[in-house]
Amino acid sequence: MKNISDAADLMATARNALLNDLLPALPKDRRYAGLMIANVMAIAAREHRSGGDAIHGEAQRLARLLADLEPDAATTHTDSTGAELPKLRRALASAIRLGYFDDPRHQRALRVHIARTAADWVAISNPKALR
Repeated sequence: MKNISDAADLMATARNALLNDLLPALPKDRRYAGLMIANVMAIAAREHRSGGDAIHGEAQRLARLLADLEPDAATTHTDSTGAELPKLRRALASAIRLGYFDDPRHQRALRVHIARTAADWVAISNPKALR
């Protein structure tokens, strides 16, 4: 059993203190800054909790998407870790520019990937937008 709070818990505790204890005591002209800081803290906590999964999921989907292309269309990516994500994103952009997603079957797969990736990141940055 772990008795030490993780970063997301600490951020939530600090955010609650900001909203409940400090924000009511701030002058009216400083409330917006306080609310903005509280929002950033909530995003950081969500990213700490879910960011790794979003990165890993995007990398896995990109690796599969690129592997489904013609053998000469894109470099094969066997490592679908977060460290590979920038390289995979560049390979996807290149494949799109070269027209490898002009085929309807590949277009469908690309749209599914983009929708899922966008939803994963919006769930972190602004989850209310998904409702």
